[in-house]
Amino acid sequence: MSEPKKLLRAELVETRRNMEKSVRKDFDERIYNNLVNLDCVKRCGTFLVYASSPVEVDTRRFITAMLDKGKTVAIPKCVGKEMRFLAIDSLSSLVKSGFGVDEPSDGEQIVDFSGTVCIVPALRFDKDGFRLGWGGGFYDRFLADYNGISVGMCYEDCCGEVPKDRYDMPVDTVITENGIYCRS
Repeated sequence: MSEPKKLLRAELVETRRNMEKSVRKDFDERIYNNLVNLDCVKRCGTFLVYASSPVEVDTRRFITAMLDKGKTVAIPKCVGKEMRFLAIDSLSSLVKSGFGVDEPSDGEQIVDFSGTVCIVPALRFDKDGFRLGWGGGFYDRFLADYNGISVGMCYEDCCGEVPKDRYDMPVDTVITENGIYCRS
């Protein structure tokens, strides 16, 4: 892991931890509204979504809303260096992984990604859709061959320049509390 990325990760985690709860709640609400109003989300039947941690943009409301609409929601499970997406019926079926993130203990593995929307986590996005993730490279490896639509969510204050490596993969769209940015 490069030193600039490591230092930036620590800085961004601290920034998010220090956000006032009322501000975070407002920003999460605005990001959620921007997300559910995307045309690709309105048309989609299968979503690949991370289960958010306390320092990430909330995805749990979105997961519940999509399940309530009868959509398929799959959460990543890391096996070795591979990320598999397993369909869930509710958030209560998630367990803590060795990485400390919530993931499914089991479920049907989604293998056909055509027509899906993947919600991608990051600590920071830049205007071109490149991201600073948590450092495991799971999403970059996954996105390299992904044929669906990728959407990143981030707080506007956390958007900015991202150090890039040759394996880093951009997302198609970035959503913040202030708007929607599409890669051209």
